[in-house]
Amino acid sequence: MADRKNPPVSTRRGDDGTTTLFGSGRMSKSDGRIIVLGDVDEASSFIGLARAEAEGDIAELLIGLQRLLYRVMGDVAMPEEKNAVNEDVVEYLDAALEEWRDRTEIPKEFVIPGESRLGALLDVARSVMRRAERSLVAAGYAEEHPCALKAVNRLSDLLFVVARNADGRNSLSRG
Repeated sequence: MADRKNPPVSTRRGDDGTTTLFGSGRMSKSDGRIIVLGDVDEASSFIGLARAEAEGDIAELLIGLQRLLYRVMGDVAMPEEKNAVNEDVVEYLDAALEEWRDRTEIPKEFVIPGESRLGALLDVARSVMRRAERSLVAAGYAEEHPCALKAVNRLSDLLFVVARNADGRNSLSRG
């Protein structure tokens, strides 16, 4: 028998292809907003997988990026509320991108993921983040959440650079 102290994991209400979004009631799981939320959630999960392999400054950066993605999801989930992702967030990501670019050698040739385990995990997170960006635009939220769109775009660029940094760290330890 199930432990009644824990909340139910499955309500079975989604068996009909709908889900509940706070403030919006029941809606189709194919709704653009739900697709964006799923893509951003997936990107955060892959960042978490990379973070489980990371140490030090990379791990610290990744947890911050996951927290930022919760703010993006909040903006998408609650369109009537004031956006949590603003120009300050975009400026933070721009500064982080510059900082990591300054400490990372970016290859001049096309990058094939897999130089290091951490770099490959970050590349998966980056590609899922790009999908989330496309979903955000396709769902028509670019105007409603312009800073969220900018943040998602910068975040995928930042993941690319941090992946190259991780690859470089790996090659240093191999050589």
